[in-house]
Amino acid sequence: MDMGSSSGASGCCSNCCVGPPPVLFLFVTLLMTTSATAMLCAAIMTDHWEHVTWDRNSLDRYTNRSSMQLEWMLDDKVAMLKPDKKAEYRFRRETVFLVPMHGGIWTLCIDLPMQELQELRRHPKFPRGAPPCVNYLAGSMENARGEEQRNDWQHRMQNLSISCSLVCLIILGSAALVGAFGVCQRQISAILITGVMYLLAALFALFTLMIIHFKRQQGRPMLDSDYDGTVDGIVARPGGVAIMAKPLLGARIFLTSWSLDLGWGGVVLCGITSVLWILLSKIMRYNPFSALMI
Repeated sequence: MDMGSSSGASGCCSNCCVGPPPVLFLFVTLLMTTSATAMLCAAIMTDHWEHVTWDRNSLDRYTNRSSMQLEWMLDDKVAMLKPDKKAEYRFRRETVFLVPMHGGIWTLCIDLPMQELQELRRHPKFPRGAPPCVNYLAGSMENARGEEQRNDWQHRMQNLSISCSLVCLIILGSAALVGAFGVCQRQISAILITGVMYLLAALFALFTLMIIHFKRQQGRPMLDSDYDGTVDGIVARPGGVAIMAKPLLGARIFLTSWSLDLGWGGVVLCGITSVLWILLSKIMRYNPFSALMI
């Protein structure tokens, strides 16, 4: 009796040790999958990948050697360059506003609270109709003549980052459907495919991150036809301001922000999730646990 009971107890212990780990592994895999998907989607959909600010010392040096007058507004958040009334050229008579901005894959927006933005737009010199945001996917990328504008390095890189991020979102959505089907129907091949799809999502997200990081590294000179209002922190009336704005470009400061950190975290979690799904397919192949999931 004692030997039988002891053997039965050892058998129960061995079954308990074999049974729960696969279910626990499935729970960890689903938890990591949810976290990776949410983090990567949040990074792609938010617009705080980079912040544009202005260096005050550089602006002071520029105004000291030019005929422009510098005035700070809204607690030194916005700079207004007022031209000298004795300036000879037409573009010198335009007032330029230098504003902080935050941008993402899709948009570039003025980085001011709504109340301060409304106060700025009520300023008599502020350009009427200047948009608070530039949407890279909207028709604002075309000028009034219907011509494609600013076909330079930065905008080609911006288009590539949008394409890669869209592919990443499509893969994430497809992987969620395939993974749910594989778990519910105990399909090992679908679970293996889910692991491969999360690896592809991490790869395209990595492409997006690298493109955003390097898009500021190369460009071409700014032309008058390139300027249409709100571009990278400079707000002015369209036409004839690019020559005046060109010396100001060196005073801009580009800083990465929390959306980019979310993106890197999502890439790492997607890589880990891919490995977990592939391991899950191996566990289901050699140690089926369908009975435990019912």
